[in-house]
Amino acid sequence: MKQAHDQATSPCGGFSLHDTQPLADFVESVSSFITPVTPVPAPPPFGSLQATAILLLGYAILITGNGLLGTLISLRLIQQQAPSIVVGFVQSSYYVGFMVGALYGGSLIGRVGHHRAFVTFAAASACCALGYAVWDAASIWAVLRFITGFCLVGIFTVVESWLHQVASNAQRGRVFSAYLITNYLGVGVGQFLIGLADPASFELFSAVAALFTASLIPVALAGTAHGPVAAHETHASASGRTRLARGLSGLQAIYRWAPLGVVACLAAGLLNSAFYTMQPVFMRRVGYSVPDVSHFMGFALLAALVPQWPVARLADLFDRRKVLLCLAALAGSLSVLLFLLRDGMLIEALGYLYVAVAFSMYGVVTSYVNDCIPADERIAVSAGLLLIFSLGASGGPTLASAMMAFAGPAGLYLFTAVVMGALIVLTLRSLRKSPPARRVPEAR
Repeated sequence: MKQAHDQATSPCGGFSLHDTQPLADFVESVSSFITPVTPVPAPPPFGSLQATAILLLGYAILITGNGLLGTLISLRLIQQQAPSIVVGFVQSSYYVGFMVGALYGGSLIGRVGHHRAFVTFAAASACCALGYAVWDAASIWAVLRFITGFCLVGIFTVVESWLHQVASNAQRGRVFSAYLITNYLGVGVGQFLIGLADPASFELFSAVAALFTASLIPVALAGTAHGPVAAHETHASASGRTRLARGLSGLQAIYRWAPLGVVACLAAGLLNSAFYTMQPVFMRRVGYSVPDVSHFMGFALLAALVPQWPVARLADLFDRRKVLLCLAALAGSLSVLLFLLRDGMLIEALGYLYVAVAFSMYGVVTSYVNDCIPADERIAVSAGLLLIFSLGASGGPTLASAMMAFAGPAGLYLFTAVVMGALIVLTLRSLRKSPPARRVPEAR
């Protein structure tokens, strides 16, 4: 630990965010504003890895429904002749809710416990799914997307803290690999369900609500509900420095130790949300059918699984900033090609490659940040990264849709090219100004 603190106090990223003063002011103001958030307690012990497998089954069912819902909303709005900017605004509301939920959703978990919180969030999400079928107004859909985002980040918090509780240090890597695979598989499978019915009909929204509700069955079987405030929860509330609360103040730690991580994490959020929400709009606008969009989105998200291990391995062997630079350069080049090309086969092939590259960036960014920070700040910083990612994700659909309104459907990839260009410049600047990050040793 002393070795970490004895390092130079200059940022590990090699450039100061004071050179980009509005971002620096935002990070400092937000970190001071959000410190007094209600803490999230550790979950009650649910026991064995068998219980974890049951939980992941419920989570897989829920995330399948969420994957279906995200693409379905974009397709439904297109059928209603909504402009791209309206689609972007509605979809951005989900990520705004995601960000607000990361700030304040923990208060519910603190009051009622993790088990009941999962049930509450999933049930509210199911009600919202039915609401889309009842109302057609984009403004109401934006509200429903906000609520859904708030609920989903609450579920993510419940699941991740639950997994931390049941997994030993020797098993933690495998458990969270299973969690990551569950995410991609669930979202990918959800895309294929779009072909089961017409997006203009009631059936698909009913299917989403059914999946959200069905996710409660395994969770209900995984353990019994606990009282609202257990002894360990009282202790956590007294300390005021649990995972989420510390993560909020961790924004300033990321800014101090790894300013490149702030920009890269924002970029990852912008890219991921723009693809999830606006890729169906792009494909429909250039002439793809609904089944074709469904198949592309499903296979693309499954393709994102392929490079995860190789990229992680390279990032362990080399300076992570160089790996990030290569990913950004490749994603930027693919974005330019996708903006310029009109051939259907090339669009699909390059699209699969783009997703595989772009969706590998977040893991490299989080690893780089954790190389730079002291070990005792890692819990705080992990939640801070989630908030930065959510901030980028909340702006991705709106900014991408604005570019599409300006440059046509392919403006989606003009937007991603601009984001990647900015990240390339800042990463090169970091590499020129500082040596590779000293990887902070684990506390023993």
